[in-house]
Amino acid sequence: MTLANFPQLKRLPPRQRLQLAEQLWDSAASSSLVVPASHKRLIRSRRNAYEQGQVATLTMDELNKSIRRPK
Repeated sequence: MTLANFPQLKRLPPRQRLQLAEQLWDSAASSSLVVPASHKRLIRSRRNAYEQGQVATLTMDELNKSIRRPK
């Protein structure tokens, strides 16, 4: 199933499409989905790297500036 199956959704304003996406996400997240062990290992690995200072980070100001850059 793809968005092409629902042409009326493609005509919704962006904010309404985002609200619908949020509702779909929440409905899936509230079910009992199993997180694969490989995903858990990856998250642990990334968190360890962050905690050991091996990951470059951004302040909120830096993040906002990078998002607002003109294309």
